[in-house]
Amino acid sequence: MSVARCSLLVLSEDSAEGAHETLVALAKNIFRLVDSSYDWQRVRFEPPEGEGVRKALRGNLWKSREPRDYRARLDLIGYIATKLLEGDRAFVLYHIDGDRPWTEREASENVAKFRSFIETDVRQFVEHRRLQGGRASAGELALSQLLLLVPYYSIEAWLFQNTRAGARFCAENAACRGKHVPLFQAWANDRGALDEVVKPKNQVCFKGSHNRQLAEGLDVEAVYYAGKSLHHAVESLHQNAALLAALAATRPPA
Repeated sequence: MSVARCSLLVLSEDSAEGAHETLVALAKNIFRLVDSSYDWQRVRFEPPEGEGVRKALRGNLWKSREPRDYRARLDLIGYIATKLLEGDRAFVLYHIDGDRPWTEREASENVAKFRSFIETDVRQFVEHRRLQGGRASAGELALSQLLLLVPYYSIEAWLFQNTRAGARFCAENAACRGKHVPLFQAWANDRGALDEVVKPKNQVCFKGSHNRQLAEGLDVEAVYYAGKSLHHAVESLHQNAALLAALAATRPPA
């Protein structure tokens, strides 16, 4: 078994069954666009643990200011901060949906509120812990190791780009009998179209029931060159020096 050279705590607002495995499969493919030589077997992909954390991950509870959500939200803040404090090869990968078509991304509040969540609550927690440990100056580096994936409208805008598998799942659905196969064919012909679809999960018969399989077989390069939300996410990862160094450390010896 390969020894892990870096670790990622993988978090998602999607609480559906199999959401973690779907996001891990997607991340493995996306990181190939960041470093084509990295070895995913030397990366440890960690699931969220603890009922409080799992509760806070549901939907957009991370941005809630309701008193009833305070405890779960605090659990999530501490969980993220604790991971970031593990060292320069410890990362948090967080998926939130843009909840808008790509062309309306400036109207999406989620990214701005998430940045505020990181810049205030998590930063304060990290800096408090650093001060307690006498290492206050390293707080900024830790926050750079929180990686954000934001598909527009939602994660299905990326996953349904596996149009060949999507068309097959639709054709195999007894209730649908291939009714949405032409839709998948249209998306295959225009890779930028899915980023403009509102609630893409509701456009097809199987909704999100095959997301893991779609993620595993996704041609991320084709989606990247569409120049929309996945392209933007990959380019952001390209600018992260800590991630580049960590992925480089997983490469097989020359």
